[in-house]
Amino acid sequence: MEAREEEIRQRVVAIGRLMYQRFLTDSAGGNISVRIGERVLSTPRYAGSKRQWQLEPEQLVLVDPERLTEEQAARISREIQAHFAIYRALPQAGAVIHAHPRYVMPFATLGLPIPPVWEDTLKFGTIGLVPEAPAHSAELAEAVAQALLPQAAALQKHGLAVLIPKHGIVVAGRDLDDAYDTLERINGNAECILLCRLLEPSNRT
Repeated sequence: MEAREEEIRQRVVAIGRLMYQRFLTDSAGGNISVRIGERVLSTPRYAGSKRQWQLEPEQLVLVDPERLTEEQAARISREIQAHFAIYRALPQAGAVIHAHPRYVMPFATLGLPIPPVWEDTLKFGTIGLVPEAPAHSAELAEAVAQALLPQAAALQKHGLAVLIPKHGIVVAGRDLDDAYDTLERINGNAECILLCRLLEPSNRT
């Protein structure tokens, strides 16, 4: 295993644990992938439900998206097709995170976009939604990629994100740190929206 691949594996494991600790995803699912040349390194299936995001570097799966074997397909996250679709549509994307963040989920559940209210989330614009589609489907994967495609130029400067109704969020970044930073900022922005509503005059006693 090359030194760079080993370093990336360790970083993915660390980010997965951090996401779980900070309620940026849950045991119900989520997944992380990083592009390494023509291949994709991904978290395994059941990273949340069976491992509670306490992964080891060797448990990650390195695949060629164009030559996915049956054995790899059985080990890899079921949402990997959305990651592959993003990498095909956005060559500059270096990492993808799908997650269920605590404060993003109310917006995804109700099908509501997340407007930027923090100065440091203005660059992301309003986080919109894709049309509803079955989980793990090619239809959903393509919808996610097509939703991010119009923002392709912005990916040169920062991460991109889109909500999946009743499901969660997908973030694409230039690299894994970029994707994680985008995820945490959007979740914090969503939390701020929800908490600020408690301070609105109509809610004060």
